[in-house]
Amino acid sequence: MVDWSDDRIAALSDQDLKNLLVNAERKSVAAVIAQCKAEMEKRDAAKPRKPAKPRTELKEFEHDMSGQLAAVGKEMAEKYDLSEETAKAKSAGVKGFRSHKLLDAKGFAKLGGHQRDGTVAVDRYISYRRGNDIVTLGVWLLKDAPLEDHEFHVSAPAGMIEGGKAFSEVRSGVSEKDLQETRQIRAFKDLPSAAAAFDQALAKITA
Repeated sequence: MVDWSDDRIAALSDQDLKNLLVNAERKSVAAVIAQCKAEMEKRDAAKPRKPAKPRTELKEFEHDMSGQLAAVGKEMAEKYDLSEETAKAKSAGVKGFRSHKLLDAKGFAKLGGHQRDGTVAVDRYISYRRGNDIVTLGVWLLKDAPLEDHEFHVSAPAGMIEGGKAFSEVRSGVSEKDLQETRQIRAFKDLPSAAAAFDQALAKITA
């Protein structure tokens, strides 16, 4: 039987090393299996890693805004009961009701449909639904527009938002996926003002 020293194993090609491991596992030679795996780990560690591509300025902005919106969402979730369970319980009898997750799976603002289909550069939002009523807070940036042109949009049923306008007035030229006759929308240039309007809407929808 061959005496497999560490140096001898280290001198093998990658393919020969794999073959040796297969044979050692077939014969249940624990020591050689351990040596082969240790050598493979050493070679993997020595391989140059592809550097992660730096985010573009737009992607950096989107990531930052998604985090800030999520922070507002978490703050509101501590203030109001925005759980899916309560939303479902309070929406009994509403045909086809589906509760809204406040944030995405990673804890950031959700990706809006207009950004997903390329209609706008940035469409990130957080939302809550109870019954047929939906309130949202999001950031909005048109395609090819400078970053400083972004707006924060709050939408809610007409009776839950002060100074709300029709979607077509605030998002001119952008067709909505579904009709928004019962909801109005308002644009803000700063997040604190938008968050305050979102807070007021949540107070009404959860009352």
